[in-house]
Amino acid sequence: MRLLPTWLRSYDRAWLPVDVMAGLTVWALMVPQALAYAGIAGVPVQNGLYVMPLAVVGYLLLGSSRHLYVGPSATVATLSASTVALVATASTGSADYIALTVALTLMVGVIYIAGGLARMGFVSRFFARPVLEGFIVGLGLYIAIGQLPKVVGVAKPSGDTLLVLAKTIGDVGKWEGTTVAVGVAGLVALFAFARFAPKLPGVIIVVALAILASEVLDLQHHGVAIVGDVPTGFHFVSLSSVSTDDLVKMLPGALAIVVVGLAQALAIAKSYAAKYHYAVDANREMLGYGAANLGAGALQGYTVTGGLSASGAAERSGAKSPAAFLVSALMALLTILFLAGLFADLPEPVLGAVVIWAVSGMIKPGRVTQYRRARSLEFWAALGALLGVILIDILPGVAIGVALSFILLIHTIGHPHIAVLGRSRDGARFRDLEDDPEATPIPGVLIHRFEAELIFANADLFQDDLLARVHAAEPTPGAVVLDFEAVSQVDVTGEEALRSVHDTLDTLGIRLFVARAKSRVRDALRRGGTLDVLGEDSLMPSVDSAIEAIEAPTPLLP
Repeated sequence: MRLLPTWLRSYDRAWLPVDVMAGLTVWALMVPQALAYAGIAGVPVQNGLYVMPLAVVGYLLLGSSRHLYVGPSATVATLSASTVALVATASTGSADYIALTVALTLMVGVIYIAGGLARMGFVSRFFARPVLEGFIVGLGLYIAIGQLPKVVGVAKPSGDTLLVLAKTIGDVGKWEGTTVAVGVAGLVALFAFARFAPKLPGVIIVVALAILASEVLDLQHHGVAIVGDVPTGFHFVSLSSVSTDDLVKMLPGALAIVVVGLAQALAIAKSYAAKYHYAVDANREMLGYGAANLGAGALQGYTVTGGLSASGAAERSGAKSPAAFLVSALMALLTILFLAGLFADLPEPVLGAVVIWAVSGMIKPGRVTQYRRARSLEFWAALGALLGVILIDILPGVAIGVALSFILLIHTIGHPHIAVLGRSRDGARFRDLEDDPEATPIPGVLIHRFEAELIFANADLFQDDLLARVHAAEPTPGAVVLDFEAVSQVDVTGEEALRSVHDTLDTLGIRLFVARAKSRVRDALRRGGTLDVLGEDSLMPSVDSAIEAIEAPTPLLP
């Protein structure tokens, strides 16, 4: 019993009917998307179905979220195709291409598991939220524009996303009329269901009607491409064609999939955890995503991660537990074994329409423009990630995103908020003089609050700012109090800056006190010998105690 997830050990059988209906809803939503995302990943449509059963089970066994569905995702399917394309010499859909895709999926699973065991959940922060938002918008555009040729019945042009769009529109004279009609009808129907009947399984209804129309109207003989044979059962390919060199070449792409997939899925999982008041563990999530990818790879599917659409569908359907996802996994297995052949007559433009509809939720410019109203640097970082995807390519876009995230981090560390404090009007606390015009400075004392770690990236800023404020003060203060409550770390460079500040102030006859330093900071100052310079009596438990020490009368010498 201990091997079973907590939610399953305490499962209430009264929840079963609701969970079954929610599971059927998720199945109806995800089967068409799994087929469509297979095309994005470059593998046959049946391999899209192979993704679902064990990926769901794997995550539910090891993951920590009760609301996250882990399965087919347009994001990581696109990253998979970009990674395999760097190595594959065979065409998409071939046995060798499938083998490389499966090997990549298994590699991603192993990396996730290793990362979870090594407690490396923090790598999700490699993508800053503004950068992730910009990347997702760019990826949505990349995927949607890439599906347009399929919807209008022309071959996909070469080039970046903007060139694909321009060339597709430029080939308007070659658009196949019936294909356009079918694709546009599918798009309109999908958005109409989402807008006016969101509780109905709109995707499966549209797909079923499209298959029926294809058979009744013989759309294939009117120039509309169809999916073609979708064999029932599992049809595996050998992985013997995958070499060690192939794995090495795909490793950077696998790492990119882990970083992006973890950041995306964790963001969704944490949003549900906050809503329903429970915790998710980033390291357990890595184990869960690893098990999901190993499960998907074992059945020869493509890479997976947490998805918002299926998670949201389960929640809207009233799912009481992750058992709903188990129902969807069972239905996916039954679809593979008995129902897959029904999708043979599905028109390709409808499959493209399903993808465009599915990623439309990613294409929200407001995700990027919101940062222009808040902080301009974050806006440019988000825009840079977006443009990196659509003007260059996916994997370079990931690299650009990670680089921009680190730039944001370095900028934040290097430009912390610095305040000069004064006593509040009621005298009960100390406030930033710029924020509180009613606060008053302490005569003869400069209270300097540095709100960041004091490390190599900002030590010069700390020293220059403090001394500039001392020199600008009229009259020159007799004492300086450093409020270190917000300082959680001081490195060697920070200690050197602190000693330099002390020496300069001492030359000017100004006393230096350090107030509210955390024990970790105090210990670092002692180990580094900085307290030997400052003096143990310079450490104060509070700003008030520092002011009392400054204002205390100097004892007379005997």
